[in-house]
Amino acid sequence: MNWQEELANLREQLEAEKAARREAERLLAEKNSPFPLAAEIASKSLPEQLFFFEEILNRTPADIIVADKDYRYLFVNPSAIVDPELRRWMIGKTNEEFCRHAGRGDMIARARRQTFERVLRTRQMVEWEEETRTQNGKVKYYLRKVHPVLDEQGEVQWVIIYAVNITERKEFEEQIRISEKRYRDLFNYSQALICTHDMSGRLLAVNPEICKTLGYIEEEMIGRKIQDFIPEDHRSRFEDEYIRAIQNENNTVGGVFCVINKEGDKIYLLYRNYRVEEPGLEPYVIGFSQDVTERIKIEKELRFAKDLTDEVARAKEAFLAHMSHEIRTPMNGILGIASLLSKTKLADQQRNYLKLIQEAAGNLLVIVNDILDLEKIVAGKLQLEKIAFKIVDKIATTTQSFIYKAEEKELGLIFQNSIPGDLVVVGDPYRLSQVLNNILSNALKFTEKGHINITTCIREREEDTVLVEIVISDTGIGISESRIWTIFEPFEQADATISRKFGGTGLGLTICKNMVEMQQGELLVQSTEGKGSAFIIRIPYQISVETMEEAEEETEEIDFKSLGPRKVLVAEDVELNQYLARHILESWDFEVAIAANGREAIELLNKDSFDCILMDVQMPEMDGIEATQRIRKLPDPVKACIPIIALTANALKGDSEKYLAAGMNDYLAKPFDEDNLFRVIQRNLVMHSSPVEVDRTRSNSPIATKNHIGMIPSNDKLYDLSMVRSVSGGDEGFIKKMVSLFIETVPQNMKELIVAVEAENWDQVGKTAHKLKSTVDSMGIKSIRQEIRTVEMNARQKQSVEEIPALVKQVGDVIDACIVQLKAEVGEE
Repeated sequence: MNWQEELANLREQLEAEKAARREAERLLAEKNSPFPLAAEIASKSLPEQLFFFEEILNRTPADIIVADKDYRYLFVNPSAIVDPELRRWMIGKTNEEFCRHAGRGDMIARARRQTFERVLRTRQMVEWEEETRTQNGKVKYYLRKVHPVLDEQGEVQWVIIYAVNITERKEFEEQIRISEKRYRDLFNYSQALICTHDMSGRLLAVNPEICKTLGYIEEEMIGRKIQDFIPEDHRSRFEDEYIRAIQNENNTVGGVFCVINKEGDKIYLLYRNYRVEEPGLEPYVIGFSQDVTERIKIEKELRFAKDLTDEVARAKEAFLAHMSHEIRTPMNGILGIASLLSKTKLADQQRNYLKLIQEAAGNLLVIVNDILDLEKIVAGKLQLEKIAFKIVDKIATTTQSFIYKAEEKELGLIFQNSIPGDLVVVGDPYRLSQVLNNILSNALKFTEKGHINITTCIREREEDTVLVEIVISDTGIGISESRIWTIFEPFEQADATISRKFGGTGLGLTICKNMVEMQQGELLVQSTEGKGSAFIIRIPYQISVETMEEAEEETEEIDFKSLGPRKVLVAEDVELNQYLARHILESWDFEVAIAANGREAIELLNKDSFDCILMDVQMPEMDGIEATQRIRKLPDPVKACIPIIALTANALKGDSEKYLAAGMNDYLAKPFDEDNLFRVIQRNLVMHSSPVEVDRTRSNSPIATKNHIGMIPSNDKLYDLSMVRSVSGGDEGFIKKMVSLFIETVPQNMKELIVAVEAENWDQVGKTAHKLKSTVDSMGIKSIRQEIRTVEMNARQKQSVEEIPALVKQVGDVIDACIVQLKAEVGEE
């Protein structure tokens, strides 16, 4: 280095020291300024000051880059480039070199260069948004600013490049944009009519659906009041029910109002509008409505149709009630007289004719009952009982009533029970019996050979409920697959030929299915044409907490003379029914008076006193209801309170309530049998004291039975001579002869049966069991009725013969015990 260069260096150092001294003096002069930090910084040396400001730039949470006029990097802070090695490498490099090194692409490099040149040219700051992708493909957005730093001459000395990451802001803006678009789309494309209006009803916005519905364009509606579109006769109501309601700070108002479209047609809108309040803004209303014009028209038509349907239903009910009365009244006479006739001495041919009459009348009554039951179900008026009963006893009793019919057709009837015998449930035993009767009747009707099985079990059991399953299967004609689901339809049968061959209305299974479903159960069917059918009944029952004795059904035969002499007034207009009632009541030692109508009944009651009145409902001149109402208003309190029992041929639901509301105490549907008539009279006589002063020596005693044996408790007795006594007509000698014949002949029959079993002569076993069966039934030995029938059936079909010896032993043990008891009874008598 020559002396000239050394001199130059010394001059530069001198000038630098002078400048530093001047700066220090300036800072010292500012020591007492209100900015102590600035004073503190000014007190530091130049390197310290440079370090301080560089630290601020490095810690700024934004990208800061300084470049010279050639776009060469002079400074890069860590926020812009995290890697320190890369930052050091960048110093002195151009933008293009960095973009190539970082893989940013020529496009970004050119865009940045163009922006940089523009700043140099205009000497103005430029701002823009730039989208970049990271190496993992994630998109980032930056707000970049390029700011020129000018010297004293106004030339660009260097350029500061400032960038802020706005990725989150862009994502938020995009979410807002999408959300706003969705709300706009909902507003524009909704099928609902949407609008906004101010508190006076002036429209602020309407969606296209409103314009479409009313036929206006948006410009024709905005700024107008809703009231302009309301019919004149509806405006006052609209003001009262809507505008005032929404103005009185009701946040939500809804209803139906009428508007007029551009064509002048009325349109009904179902609306729900909401009051909206925002701080600093006037409250406004968002309205949603729907065009319900067609629905309003349909509702008017439906109301008219309903009125018409109700009128038809009333006419139908009146017709059914009339039909019921007109059919049941003569049916009551036919069945009653037939019952009386059966008690007389008849020839075999006459008895056969009588049986045919009773069966035909019974079939006709079944059809009438089916039609009325179906009508009750359809009308929702069929009521179910909720009483405690032993379900096994009910199923067994119902099943036993079909034993004789099965024997007549030489069919096996097998009852296989898996339900505990002491299970007591709460439900409707009568409807269960009706369902079982119908299905068993069908099984017998459509089965010509083979057998019918009744299988029972508890399918599910919870703490206080059981699901009872009863399966009735047969080996009958079956049902084709194409027709199996039509059998539950009213008046439908599996085949048209069935109705011609077997008869029936096709209502039974419809009623059964409805009755089961009313009890929350189900009725299913499985069938194969030509092989048989199986009907599955599942009904849930609540387990009863009552004792077994409380749920026992009374099975003792009634002594019809146990009430003693009574005086009964019968109001009946049909001569046949008058004769029937008189004959039955007089056979009980009752005194009977007959009135042909309600007026005559009142006259007779005014003249005389009676224990009770049997009142027909439909009679000429004055019917039973009016007569009852007049009797209840009689001045004599005793006669006004006389028990009145309605005898009605009407069987529709609601009739009974009508009779009771008229003042009747009870009712009995025609045709009735002697037992039911006695029970209803006895029940009402017990509940009401009688005014007739006659001998009552027997009236307060309990109903006696015709079984006079009192030495042995009824639950220990293995036989029941009720049938023998009924046939005897009170001849005790006849009874003793029957008992003697049983004691003499049955042991020999048992010996023959045992020998045949030991020889495995199943044909002889079947014949002997058949002979014993009738004897067992005659003597009322119920405990082995099923066993003797199972022996007969298994022997004839040669099936399950391994069970026969045990069954025969059981039968023999019971018969031996019966003989011991019978000998004791005969000896005592």
